[in-house]
Order: sequence, then C-alpha cells, then structure tokens
Amino acid sequence: MKLNPLRWFRRSAKPSGPALLAVTPPRTGQRTLLGVENLLGSIAAPEPFALELAADERSIGLYVRCAGDQIVRGQVGVHYPQARVRDVPSERDYMRLDEDEQAWSLVLRASGPEYAPLRVFRDQDLVDPGSDPLLAPLGALTGLKEGERLVSRLLLRSLGPQWSRHYQEKAQPAHLQRQPKPNAPPPSGTGPDPLALTVLGLAAFGFFQGYRWLQAGEIWHLAALCAGAAVVLIGGGWGWRRWKKSRNRYFDPQLVKEKISRGAFEAELELVAVLPEGSQEERAEELLERLAGAYRHYDHPSGAQFEAGKIGPLEPGLPRLHPRPPRMFRRRSILGVREAAALWHPPSAADESPLVARAGARALPPAVGELAGGAAVGTTSEADREPVHFPDDLLGRHHLYVARTRMGKSTLMRHIVGHKLKRKAEGLDSDAVVVIDPHADLVQAILEETPEELVNQVRLIDLADPTGAPGINLLDARVFADRDRTADSVVRVARGLWEQWGPRMQSILEHTVKTLHEANSHPLTEPDRQHTILDGLRLLTDDGFRAEVLTRVSDPFLLEWWARDFGGWRREYRAEALAPVQTRLSYYASSRRARAILGQPQSTIDLRKTILEGGILLVSTAQGSVGRDVAALVGASLLNLVDSVIREQERLPQHQRRGALVVVDEMQAIPGVEFESMLAELGKYGASFVLATQSLAKLQDLSPTMRHTLMANVGCLCVFQVSGEDARDLLWELGRERVSEEDVVSQPVHHCYVRATVGTQRMPVFSMTVRKPDPGDPLRAARIREAASTYVTSAHELERQQTERQRAVAEFREQMEAWREADKTPQQQQKKQQKPKAARPEPKTRDRKKPGEATPAERDGAEQ
Repeated sequence: MKLNPLRWFRRSAKPSGPALLAVTPPRTGQRTLLGVENLLGSIAAPEPFALELAADERSIGLYVRCAGDQIVRGQVGVHYPQARVRDVPSERDYMRLDEDEQAWSLVLRASGPEYAPLRVFRDQDLVDPGSDPLLAPLGALTGLKEGERLVSRLLLRSLGPQWSRHYQEKAQPAHLQRQPKPNAPPPSGTGPDPLALTVLGLAAFGFFQGYRWLQAGEIWHLAALCAGAAVVLIGGGWGWRRWKKSRNRYFDPQLVKEKISRGAFEAELELVAVLPEGSQEERAEELLERLAGAYRHYDHPSGAQFEAGKIGPLEPGLPRLHPRPPRMFRRRSILGVREAAALWHPPSAADESPLVARAGARALPPAVGELAGGAAVGTTSEADREPVHFPDDLLGRHHLYVARTRMGKSTLMRHIVGHKLKRKAEGLDSDAVVVIDPHADLVQAILEETPEELVNQVRLIDLADPTGAPGINLLDARVFADRDRTADSVVRVARGLWEQWGPRMQSILEHTVKTLHEANSHPLTEPDRQHTILDGLRLLTDDGFRAEVLTRVSDPFLLEWWARDFGGWRREYRAEALAPVQTRLSYYASSRRARAILGQPQSTIDLRKTILEGGILLVSTAQGSVGRDVAALVGASLLNLVDSVIREQERLPQHQRRGALVVVDEMQAIPGVEFESMLAELGKYGASFVLATQSLAKLQDLSPTMRHTLMANVGCLCVFQVSGEDARDLLWELGRERVSEEDVVSQPVHHCYVRATVGTQRMPVFSMTVRKPDPGDPLRAARIREAASTYVTSAHELERQQTERQRAVAEFREQMEAWREADKTPQQQQKKQQKPKAARPEPKTRDRKKPGEATPAERDGAEQ
C-alpha cells in the first residue's frame, strides 16, 4: 500500500475548501532549482495542489494552495528553514471575488509529446543577477492599478513514479530508436500495402453506392455520402499530416532523458485577472496577454512550448486545483519537476524585486531536547513553532537582554518572574524575588499574575502611588545596621548620579552619612525620630543641629573630622566646599515626592527581612511621575541595599544561604550601582540577575568596563532588534558564522537570538519568538495594592509630618535667636534698636591668600 500523507486530511469536516499558505522567501541564502525540485517531490501526491504568484498594486506574494497545509508547511520549513509560512484566512484570499469584482482567465498548456520538455534551466543559470527566469513573470505582475489583482496559478497533480515507462526508448540515441525490435518479422519487399488496399476498397464501395443512389434519384443520400467522404478525407489528411510531422520531429534524447528520469505532474498555468466592476474586458486581455508573453521564454525550440487558450470570464467560486483533463484533440499537459521548479520558486537574493516581501532575520532552531523543561518563554522561529523553555539551570545564571524599546525584553522578564512565582506557590522554590521597574508596566503585569498563595508575601513600592508613599530611610539603623556599608552604598549612588565628582565632595558626603547613621544607632534615638539623608543639609549648615547630632556620635575619627577639618575651614572656603553637596541634597529636599519617600524617619518596609525570608519585593520607580533623578536615586539605593543584604550571607554555610532573583529593567537608567561586582561575586551567594538595557553605549556611560564585565559573567544573552553599532559588537558573542549584522537589526518585534549555557555546555546560538503573555487578573493586582496601605504612609500622615517638621524647625530657629539675643551686651542691643544712618557700602574684602596656597576655585578644579 502506498503511503499518501494527504489522505489524512480527507477526513476533515471543514467545508471551506483547500488551505492557502503564504510563503515569504528568505532574505539571504543561495537559491537552487534542485531545492525547489526536492520540495515539489516531497509534497507530490495524487491530491492536486497549486503554486501561485499573486500581485496587487503594492506587493507580489508566493502562495501554496493545497488540501493539507501541515504537509506543505513542514516541507517548506525543511527545505527553506529561513522562509516564513503563514495561513491566509478565506476572507483575505486574493481569488475571492467580491460583488463589485469580475475575473477573466487564460490557460497555458504545454504542447508536444509528453516526454518533450520545456526550456530547462540549471542551477548555475541562477547565479548571475538578472538570470532568474522567474523575473519575467514577476515583471509582468507589476504596474497594476488600484483594485486590480493578477494571479498566475500553476496547477499540479502528480503522475507517480511510473509515468514515463512507455517513453524510455525515446531517451536512446536516434540510431538505436530506428532499429526494429529483435522479435519483429522482417519487412516484406513484395505484395501490395494492406492499408492502401483497404482505402481503395472503401473508395470503390463508396463510388458504387453513390452511383446506385444517383440512378435511383436519391440525391440527399448521395449528398450525405459526398459530405461524409469530404470530412473523412479532410480529417484523414489532417491526422496523416500530424502523424508524419510528429514522426519526423526529432527530440534531443538527452533532454528527454532528463525529463523522464524524474517525477512529473499533469499541469497547466491558469492566469487570472481580477478587476473592479466597470473595467473593460480589453484591460483584462491586456494584463493576461502581457503575463502570458512573459512565459514565452520558457518555450523550447526543440521541445515543448506553451500553448495559450482563449480568454474568458471566470465564474465565482472555490479556485480549482485539478488541471483540465485531456480531450479528443487535446493531449495531457505534462511538466517535469524541474520545469515546475523553474516556473515557481523563491527569487534569488541577488535579484532585486521590490514588490516581493522577504523574511527578515535568519531563523536558527535550538538543539533538540536541551530546552524541554522550565519557564515557557517562547516558540521557535521556524514554521513548526515548537515551544521553547528556559531550564531551571539556565534560570540560575545571570541574564542580559539587549533590545530597542518595545521589542519584547520586558515580556521575556515577565515570563521568567511568572515561572519563579508559580514554583514558589507550589513550594518548589524558596528564593526571594526582587523586581526594579522604571516604567511601572512590568510591575503591574507581575501583580496581575501573582498566584493567590503568594499575595501576602508581596511588598510593593510604587513611587507614583497617589494615596501615599512608602518610607525608605536610607540611614535606618534598625534595618541596615552596618554603618560603613550603608555609607558606601549611599556614596556610590551619589557618585553615579552626579557627573562632577571629587575627593572633597566624597569626603563631605561620606562623613555626613556616617554621622547621621551613628546618631540613629544611638540607644536614645527612637525609631520614629531617626535622621534621614535629607537632614544632611541641616547637619552641614546649622551649627546647633550639628552640635546636637554630634552628642550622639562616639566615633573619635568622625568627631575629629568635624572639629579639625570641617571646623578649621574659613567661612568662604567652607561655603565653596559645601555648595556642590548642598545643591544635590537640596534637589531631593525640594522634590515633594522625594521628600515624602526619603524623608520618613522610619522605613515602612523591612527590606532586609523581606529578602532573607524569601519574600517578593516589587519596586516601580515611576520615572515618568517622580522624575529621572528621584527614580534613579531610589532604584539605585534599593539595589545597593539588596546587595548589602545578600553579602551578609557570606558568613553562612552554602546550604543556609537564601537565593534571590533580581530583575532590573532598563538598567542604564539606574546609575550608581555596582552591577559589575554584583554579577561577579553575588552568584556564589545564590543570587541571579536578569538585566535589560536598550543600548550597549549607555552601559559605557555607567562604567568603561561595564559591557565587557557583563558579557563575561552572563550565562544567557538575548539580543532583540538593536542598533547597527550594537549589532556589530554583539556578533562576537552570537557568532559571526551563524548570524549576520543584518539579521540582528532586521528582527521583528518579540524576536531574539539567544546564546545560553545549560549545564556544562554552551548551546549554539538559536532564535525564538517571545510568546504572548497570558491575561492576568486586575482584581488581584488591586487587592495587593490595597494591602500595601498597611506599610505605606498615607498622604494625610505625610502632610501632618511635614507640618510638624516645619513647626519644629521654626521653634528651633526662635530658640537659637533668643540665645543669640541673650548673649549680646546691653550696648549691642541699644545699637540694634537705633536706626542706622545711610552709609556708602564698602566693597567686600576677601581673605588674603597665603603664599603657595591655592584658592578654593583652584582646589575644586584640581579635584574635579
């Protein structure tokens, strides 16, 4: 029994007719007719199918119409892995006629014997630009007006492997063809020809019968006999002439052998013109004759030629797939697979055909079996669309996603976090999850996908929340007890945010932070009376406040710095030294949102406890609502605090360390974070980072060595569509032998190339399409936001704290003024009460510079 794959689809109950597939040819790669020949041979079956070229005024497409779309889709995917194959819905079928449209058709059939080939093209004929024979029909398909469509349909039905067994003799040399058969009797040289005797006998009988009818006066019988004789003579002469012509016609045995040695199809070309209502038939004739003329260069002078039928209207209905059957005076139209391949194939990459759409990036399948389990992140880029998973081993490594905006990197992060949360809900994962999102969309999507079992473990920090603000005291000694590590974190954030930086500025800020933190650590300091980073302004400018803070500082080195260095500065030098620090701190103090978040004395969320207990921390820095600098300050501060908490576990045994998944979207928007040291060192503490950026050049702004350090430490690199400069740099990581620069920059949305290390092996680079996320539950996200009110300070409470703070400052200033008045002598008080006379203002004097001493401006320039 013969295996017929298309038989499986006969059981389909869909009455919609054959499937229509659009084939987008690959952008690069060598084209050969042998590849198309193998493709046609692989889908050959008794069920007919059609290979079509369809055009309108804007584009030309390649299509396949068949009974079983999966067979064709699979074979096209194997022979052309870079091609894109998609289903075309029936309402978008270009052969479908609307009520205001009409169609005309013209059929081309191969004339001559079945074993005679059309013009045969070889693979080397397609190498040079412009040598592709298909360019002529493609050119004839252009120049259409609006609403016009022109279609070339190659209808094929396989004849099976035994179609040419009767023509094997025709492949022999000519002198062997004329030799008699071995068992045939020798021709006789004497005696009359039997055929001639038969003809003469019939003629004599006719003459005798006609004479009898003439004598009997039966004129009508005689006329009928004469007419019949005339028809027989004319028909016999025409048949004799064709027989003699075909008998004497010589076909190159090599061409015949090439055709009959391969498979063949019963085939015909149906040319269809679809025009809007009101178009003249002359327009249809013009288009169809132009297209038919483009196929004339397929005619073979010593073989078969295309024979055109008559142009006629085409009735609406399902397009036919069967070639028309032979008739009394019409032979079968037979085309070999190579002839069919020359009539329909993807155009060569060297030939510019602007209207023919081409696939963009190259599709690279992943290794079989390597991506079977784990997080479902996407599908392969080939036609079969197999699912792609990131195994748990790969999820435990650092990831870097590089993509232009809205290319799919946040969606991929969403799948990673969603898989992690599902495992936590099932009790299979105890790692902490930290997400830093500058745009709020990623955090909102994760909130909607959070499993019900984990709702109470989520801690949400949304800087754009209008109902209140979370308290994030960067100097909270109850949460971050290590003074030096906390100070280092704050200084690193400031150094990353401020372009101008010098050792004097760093020294001032470092001693300010350490002093405030140590005062917060004092036993007499209540949690709700702790100082914040915003109190650094008062510490630097308010002598009374500074004296009060220093009473709770026990570190002699800090006290010595304030007394010797800070106290020894002249007034003018101190003003110039403090100006840069005051400017930066004043920016955050003047921001209402930053003041509400960073100015709360007590942190409302215990970040350290959340991470060490394997909780979920979602941070939306809301860059668009609070400003870039405030969002960067909060995001960088939280990341550095996460870094500090994870590093605290270095004293614990390996099995007791709490792992953490840290996801940072748009990492280039968060300066002041030591991503390099985090990736290089925190992996051994169980932390894995998933980072995303829009450009490698922006990483260069964070650190000159950032890009190289990231590439050296990430176990998974996903490259979406990027700029040309980034594509050139990333090719060294992806592999120039598998991916080109054009492949990277021409990727569609949600398509990426992946370089991953699974287990101990680095996988070859593969491509995938990030899957569309499943819809979430907005009500669940709303419940989590509502629960956040328990650890978020309300707007009313923030207003009350601000009013109390202003009142305390006013009372403090009044008290200081009273103390200064009390210290003045009676003469000074009497002089103040007298009205001063108008006097000429004297010019301000500057402190004279000592020999060899630099001015403050010179010192600032040297430091910066």
